[in-house]
Amino acid sequence: MRRSVRTTGARRGAVAAGHPATAEAGAAILRMGGNAVDAAIAAVTTSFTAEPVLTSAGGGGFMLIAGSSKPILYDGFAHMPSGRMPAGVQSELKSTPIDFGDSVQHFHIGQGSVAAPSLLAMLFETHRQHGCLPLAEAIAPGMDAARSGIRLNDLQASFIQLLRPILTDTTDCTALYAPHGQLLQAGDTFHNKALANTLEMLLLEGIDEMYHGDLARAIVRSCMPYGLLGMDDMRAKQVQARRPLSIPLFGGRLLSNPPPSSGGLLIAFAATLLDQLKGEAEAPVLLAECLRAASQLRCEYFDARIYDDNIDNQILAPEQIQQASSTIRHRLRNGETPTDSTTEAGNRLGSTTHISIVDGDGMVVSVTTSNGEGAGIVVPDSGIHLNNILGEADINPFGFHTLPAGRSLSSMMAPSVFIKNGRPSIVLGSGGSNRLRGAILQVLSRHLLLGESMEAAVHAPRLHNENMVLDAEPACFNDAQRQQLISLGWSIRDWRQTSIYFGGVHAIAIDAHGHLQAAGDPRRGGATAFT
Repeated sequence: MRRSVRTTGARRGAVAAGHPATAEAGAAILRMGGNAVDAAIAAVTTSFTAEPVLTSAGGGGFMLIAGSSKPILYDGFAHMPSGRMPAGVQSELKSTPIDFGDSVQHFHIGQGSVAAPSLLAMLFETHRQHGCLPLAEAIAPGMDAARSGIRLNDLQASFIQLLRPILTDTTDCTALYAPHGQLLQAGDTFHNKALANTLEMLLLEGIDEMYHGDLARAIVRSCMPYGLLGMDDMRAKQVQARRPLSIPLFGGRLLSNPPPSSGGLLIAFAATLLDQLKGEAEAPVLLAECLRAASQLRCEYFDARIYDDNIDNQILAPEQIQQASSTIRHRLRNGETPTDSTTEAGNRLGSTTHISIVDGDGMVVSVTTSNGEGAGIVVPDSGIHLNNILGEADINPFGFHTLPAGRSLSSMMAPSVFIKNGRPSIVLGSGGSNRLRGAILQVLSRHLLLGESMEAAVHAPRLHNENMVLDAEPACFNDAQRQQLISLGWSIRDWRQTSIYFGGVHAIAIDAHGHLQAAGDPRRGGATAFT
């Protein structure tokens, strides 16, 4: 189970995730006869303890389900709260510096950063609609993990140390992450017994307790007096069922997160360009150009129009694709350096994690979840570390607290499934803020266009574009490719080793005979488990 990649015989189940315990929790449920949704619930609730800085019961996420019925995307992400501060009173958005060594990034936390935590509502709803086992059995691994604890590996401990200013901002948060007076380190066991009790209570009393009952009131009190979250926001509908974005691509069809989220559509735009331009330059050069085109689209008008009706049809209209393709062809032939800026708001860490699941009956689940960096607020006696999604610059490109009340925030998360010959052939997704788009596209293109195994595609060196600078992992280019990129005006920033910065793609490939190959991304502690 602890290998990051493995191939199985036909009609077996598999899980690829960001931690061995997360992957094994999902696989255990598959072995018990649960389906992929049951396994996803077990894996996600276990990840609250195994990956405690990347996700939380206080966060949000998206789940894409395909294979056994009509594909559907469940949106359990944040909405803009309806509360407003009195005249002359500022909401609490604490600008908190995080030192990455080579740079310092400011994150915004505190009461004004918290949106309604919709993730658990999504898990309960997807089980109600698609689950097979009793919910108590699906959640049991997560409860057991929270109660018994999971030993922190080096990666998860490094995240805790990195986010020290956030995780020690309040007494209750400090008690969770530094229970003995100092932050937990590698080898220490992270427990969250209060969360285990909360999950058990929700099983007994129902999920409405979290959004209408005493727990909802406790969540709101934790965001007072300087936050926007109120009981009206908790009582509002937390989960939307959406039709996935569905794009013909690479000889099949890509399903991903639809608008109002932005990640899936930006991936589809770049991938459609890459599909049209394949063969006109070498793969890394085309990738850089297509990813830049997607960044340029976002910087020009994309964010302002993401809530428009039929925005996906507008962005992917043949004339739009043709215009962008012609611009890239012109650059490849003439080597002109662009003068426009394509710099996006980013997040060096990208506090997000992903799980891919395939069960023995052909159902697949792709689920991506996040807590932001966390608001530094743990709801007393609940074990729930609340999100700071309203304080994430990349999610709020026009400024904090500017959206109308009730509007869904647009996320970059893009759980995806690739359909070939009418059935799922790839399940994948990634963490990594705005880098996850490129990470997903690079794995897809390497596997589908270059014929690489899923292991090779996930482990291969990656690039990421910011304006006309390419961050590149070692061995990303050969000399000829490097020279062509430089001639096109790219500056290349070479990294000494692979890094969490370039995302964490956890993926499963299914061949025509039903054989599975799963790969967990070592950049983010990836692991796989099989049944």
